[in-house]
Amino acid sequence: MSSILSYSLIFKNLKKPLANLSKNYILRLQLSTQEIQIPLKYGYISGKLWGSSDKRPILALHGWQDNAGTWDALAPMLIKDRSILAIDFPGHGLSSWIPDGMMYCDWEWIKVILYIKQYFKWDKVSLLSHSMGSLAARRYSGLFPDDVDLYIGIDILVYGYLYENLDKVMDMYPTLIQKAAISQTRLKNEPPLYTLNEITKIKYFGSNKSVALKRIPYLLERGIKQSEHNPTKYYFTRDPRTKYILFANERNEFIENLIKRLKCPTLFIKATDSPYENDKSSAELQNKLQKNNEKYESHTVLGTHHVHLNDPEKVAPLILNFLNKYMKR
Repeated sequence: MSSILSYSLIFKNLKKPLANLSKNYILRLQLSTQEIQIPLKYGYISGKLWGSSDKRPILALHGWQDNAGTWDALAPMLIKDRSILAIDFPGHGLSSWIPDGMMYCDWEWIKVILYIKQYFKWDKVSLLSHSMGSLAARRYSGLFPDDVDLYIGIDILVYGYLYENLDKVMDMYPTLIQKAAISQTRLKNEPPLYTLNEITKIKYFGSNKSVALKRIPYLLERGIKQSEHNPTKYYFTRDPRTKYILFANERNEFIENLIKRLKCPTLFIKATDSPYENDKSSAELQNKLQKNNEKYESHTVLGTHHVHLNDPEKVAPLILNFLNKYMKR
């Protein structure tokens, strides 16, 4: 296995128009960060730190099958007088995979947040999150309200509507578990190999074009590695079992009781061109959260589910205003 791919290598090998990027864009990508490894019994959690290690950082959590690179465009806009620690969830990016025979479940991410807080001996945790990471952050903020001093969620907040149809859930779970079991048998196999342009397009279409093509390299830096046997080819670093992660059934009654406990300052940023949080049930739960928490605010911005990555300048002012209001420097 090779070390982390450099952005310069990714851009150098991408064919036009993928490599048609501005100098300012590349310079921002190359902003200095510090690699972090947090030990686990089965390996480690990888992360990258922007800013000083002398102060407690904001903990940044990525979405499903993404990695800490999802914050590379936004973080440099937020770190004046602050630090940000973006992690790769287990099985994602450069973090270790869970042990053989295990299955990924989204409730495990709550344990990851708690573990990191305890490992660094933080008195509080500040959460910046997107998608699956935001789901974990919201759950943690409700379960451990005294632990969290602020919570920022991008494009997913309650996300309970998928499970209102229990017949659909009962049909989905057996298939998911069976596919996870099949993927377990293939862990020792050599992963599929692709050219850099092929793997870029796979990630692009895999996101349903939510990540702009020119932004894909942010996720590739930690998301792929170069083959030792065929240096012209690359493979995904993520655990193939993450494709079949078990998202737990959450009824509205449960979510409602959880958000009643969410008392910390909360910022929700909704993207217009996104399939999430558009249903009546989600709107009702957001309204209840607003009534229950006087420090809750929400904003809608033009963009896709990955608006923070594609257009960080749209969300940065909202986040900075929120941080200046509620976060001690």
